[in-house]
Amino acid sequence: MKRPLTESEEDNPNPSTKLSKISMEKRRKRLPEEILMDILARLPMKAIARFKSVSKKWNSETESPYFIRRYFSLHPNSSTWSLMFLTKLYHPITEAIGFHGGDTWDLPKSLASYVLPFQPYPNLPTVNNYYYVASSNGLIWIEVYLTHHNRRSFVGNPVSKQWVEIPPPPNKCAATGLVTRVENGLVTSFKVVRTCSNQTRNVWRVYVYSSETGLWSFKRLLSFCPVDGANPPVNIDGKLYLWAKDSREEDLMENFIPKEFGFLVGYDFYGDDNQCQVVPLPIPDNKYVRRCLTTSRGDVMYVEILYRRLKIWRLSSNIPEGSELLWELSREEINLASIGFDVFCFPLAMNPFDDDIIYLWSREHDCVVTGNLQTLEFVLHQESENWSSSSNGGCCRFNKLDCKRYMDGFRNETSTSVVILSQFVLPPWMDLVPRPPHTRLTLY
Repeated sequence: MKRPLTESEEDNPNPSTKLSKISMEKRRKRLPEEILMDILARLPMKAIARFKSVSKKWNSETESPYFIRRYFSLHPNSSTWSLMFLTKLYHPITEAIGFHGGDTWDLPKSLASYVLPFQPYPNLPTVNNYYYVASSNGLIWIEVYLTHHNRRSFVGNPVSKQWVEIPPPPNKCAATGLVTRVENGLVTSFKVVRTCSNQTRNVWRVYVYSSETGLWSFKRLLSFCPVDGANPPVNIDGKLYLWAKDSREEDLMENFIPKEFGFLVGYDFYGDDNQCQVVPLPIPDNKYVRRCLTTSRGDVMYVEILYRRLKIWRLSSNIPEGSELLWELSREEINLASIGFDVFCFPLAMNPFDDDIIYLWSREHDCVVTGNLQTLEFVLHQESENWSSSSNGGCCRFNKLDCKRYMDGFRNETSTSVVILSQFVLPPWMDLVPRPPHTRLTLY
């Protein structure tokens, strides 16, 4: 059952705590301010949330620019993330790979387990009616199907249980992606992007909902490659990158050169112009190449495997505005057979924070494979429900059963398809979910 946040709860999002105000004030007087802030900054986010709820003064001090900068210096990366499957009809919200614990958030369970307790309509079956759409900087977009023609959209943080309901768009359009703006390490706003039906040539027509205005706006984005929004995007720094098939018509274009392997179309939804950036995907030597689009360390990554040869490209980030996008090989080609890993694999994704770690799917063993590109060590993970210890103090789960169901859909696919998993990553610091004007955050 939903319950609106009171003003005091919005200031102190975790009101339940065992620490008394009196004891905290006594401890504060015994220690110099800077030393106390340094001690607090070393704690996990869950513990800091308890301190924030002790008093308004403690809440203010732990949200000061000094404290947040100190916290970021000690926790440069979030240690809680999941690679999520995009929900399809009659498939529950599930993750392929999930990491939790560590020293940043110290969560006792995976991120996916926090999503389905979100039930604004308790009488609906969660498996059939709740759909994971997208994620960006700790926020996720969930769609709830009340009926075939009646849907509700929510954006929120499933860990803090804070949600905002998004009003329906003016016209029928398909869910596409979620982008966020981050300032000084804090998420300050978000935008929901939907693609209109009946796209026209050279124009990507979208509706965009902004948390800054609480309104939908219509945009006509110029792209010589048609975009239908059918494929899930990857997002970085307010930009969406979508893989689009080459559906251009030869007789309507001059100097037409077909691109069998498709394009990557990028647009900055916090930018001012209406011009998309478009780049063809790298052309492999054989149409039976296996491919994925992913991100790592703030870059878009393209991975291909052909006959046990692994190649990884990085989308160049040093590109002037309005210039063409460029792919760069991030490392030398790796011959998996020559290093003793002669296994037929599909690329799944890369680690969000470590571009030396890649995740593959072994068709022969029906399991996830972790690869260290620095040491050239590849490990098969046969377990599905068991959690294994991680080297940095957390736990990692490899969801064998649901990965198999998802990857069986690629069994007969060639290079006309690209594996794209959604990265749900908690940032090092999380404040209240950005609240559109004239709306309230709601606890579910």
